[in-house]
Amino acid sequence: MGRDGLVTAIIASLVMFAGAYFFGADPLRETGMGICFFSPGQWGLSQLESFLASLGLVAAISIALWLWNKKFGFVLGNDTVIIGMFLVMSASNVWLSRSLTTSEIMALGNILCMIILFGCYRRQNATQELFVIATVLAIGSMIQYAFLFMLPVYIIGAMILKCFSFKGFLAMLVGLVAPYWIGLGFGIISPDSFRMPTLTNFFYHYTTHGDFFIVLVNVAVTFLIALLLALNNMVKLYAGNTQRSKYNMVINLWGIVTVMCMLIDFNNLLVYVSSLYVVAAIQLGNLFALWDINRGPIWLIALSALYVAGFMLML
Repeated sequence: MGRDGLVTAIIASLVMFAGAYFFGADPLRETGMGICFFSPGQWGLSQLESFLASLGLVAAISIALWLWNKKFGFVLGNDTVIIGMFLVMSASNVWLSRSLTTSEIMALGNILCMIILFGCYRRQNATQELFVIATVLAIGSMIQYAFLFMLPVYIIGAMILKCFSFKGFLAMLVGLVAPYWIGLGFGIISPDSFRMPTLTNFFYHYTTHGDFFIVLVNVAVTFLIALLLALNNMVKLYAGNTQRSKYNMVINLWGIVTVMCMLIDFNNLLVYVSSLYVVAAIQLGNLFALWDINRGPIWLIALSALYVAGFMLML
């Protein structure tokens, strides 16, 4: 993609963000999806505050992606493809770009956890890091129960990266309990605030406008990109650098668990979408890093145009 392509992607995404804010339908509101606190839709933010928070989180995810790859090099030399395509994908979904949701929060939280996990590669004693990862997931689950569904990613991921142990598993259990224990002890969380999450059909008010179908197409296209490219990239990744291939195995595992959660926890599909965008963007980055793609920029422009077309249909 190069710097010029990244600049173009940033401009296109900002235009879509602005279009979503000024012309998009009323945003979806998450309700009662946390174990003891409300999700962002119940935080009392104004529409402008919610929009700016969403924009800021997408920017933070992009920066975190760049730092993550810069530190561990799981994709060689194609940071611009990852960041540019993630921005286009995120901005193309009006349901995410118009207001703050836990989708962006969950994606950013998982990237931070991945950075910690990758830093434990082949480390015999990673109890502190695994404790921190579990703590992040526990804190996230307070506003969105789906954070807890990511726990298997880090348990299996730690096994793949050869940094898992029984002590590490115990540390993760303590990390899951500690935030709730501290919250109760300091009175931040009252016993009455604990509740079973209220499942809400996010699509109910939008089916008549066709948004439901467009979002499903958007998610399906992204899933196919991630799946087909992961299978394609796997051939060269697993025959190359061992450490890089294991990093990508963990990223693929994150994508697999994300898609499984989207299928099982369908009414809460929105929260997993940003994570899927991250995984798909990484697969695109690997595609251009590992293979000699003729007319690569044209393919990226065509793919971006497909997402922009979906965005236009959602307005």
